[in-house]
Amino acid sequence: MGKLRKLFQKIKFKFILEQLSPVLIRLSSRSISFGLSERFLLFQFLNQASRKVEDNPYLNFVSIIKNYKIFGKILSGTIHDFYRDRNKSYFIHFFTSKELYLQIKSDIERVHDINNNLKVTIFKEGFIIYDNYKTNQFNILLLTCHSGTYITPAIEKKMRLTKEQRYSEEDIASDEIYSKLVLKQGGIWIDNKISRYYCDLNRNISKCIYSSNTFADNESIWEKALTKAEEEKIHELYRKFYFLLTDLLGTYKFNVIFDGHTMKDFKGRADISMGTHFIPKFYLPIVGSITRKIKYLNYESVGINKPFRGGFILEWMSIKFPYVFIFSMEVNKKLYMTKNRLKAIPEKVEKLADDMVNIFDIVEDEGYRLHDNK
Repeated sequence: MGKLRKLFQKIKFKFILEQLSPVLIRLSSRSISFGLSERFLLFQFLNQASRKVEDNPYLNFVSIIKNYKIFGKILSGTIHDFYRDRNKSYFIHFFTSKELYLQIKSDIERVHDINNNLKVTIFKEGFIIYDNYKTNQFNILLLTCHSGTYITPAIEKKMRLTKEQRYSEEDIASDEIYSKLVLKQGGIWIDNKISRYYCDLNRNISKCIYSSNTFADNESIWEKALTKAEEEKIHELYRKFYFLLTDLLGTYKFNVIFDGHTMKDFKGRADISMGTHFIPKFYLPIVGSITRKIKYLNYESVGINKPFRGGFILEWMSIKFPYVFIFSMEVNKKLYMTKNRLKAIPEKVEKLADDMVNIFDIVEDEGYRLHDNK
């Protein structure tokens, strides 16, 4: 609060309300210099007037999940607990398949090496929440909703597409590329191990089950049609995910909501692209700062809203939280995969992950100013 108090001493309160209020953004010919971190502090202050978070949001979040019981049994504890117990019977048999268990076990080992002081909540459905939330500090909500590749065997048998064909479309290693943002800085990361070909969480529920593929022939991805019961089970998974998001957003407060993806390297696509459609105008100077940082790190090109401006999840959240810095990012697969795009290269994934931490290191930078837009 001391930093915020000093900021208020610099400028008149009336000017703040007129120029910076998320409700009354009206930029005049006057300009004012703010560090990037100060912009978030101001919005946080204005948001606190209408929103109160419990003293222990993690306990509140878990209690809501357990009280509603829509997920059945969940595992909650520390990353140290699960790392220690990763080969124990209760942990192995918690999951519905060995493949899902091995994927999450590998994740636990990787994350533990980065930050061994986390709270973790694990769901049978393939959702994992890593909690590095810091009360009254800068926090990111990170989503990697397309990072998963797992499909239940019964559904996979009905698909025409091979695992290799699906692999070319899935966001391979997006969890590793983006997760250090939360693990090293602060916030909450929700990861998803279920393939978008089973349930695409970044679409409206009416379109979360693909009826056709993304290839030129536009044929159905299904060799055999799903039953009504199977479709309802997929829709149930979808509703559970959005219940989870609603609980998170209602329990915690975030400075940034970030949806992390990767994209195929079609001709003309940038190295890194940002979806900024849902970012309030107040924050647009920060987009410029992020762009400059990306270029400083020797990435050749940065795209804005090309090819994607931000998916359904961001649109859904922006309606609920219209004054939060909400955006997406796409990393070109050519930056970290083999030429045939069949394998991620660990060293290149690691470099991207470290660069992401540098790109989104929100530090004071008095060089960016708010001006009129004439």
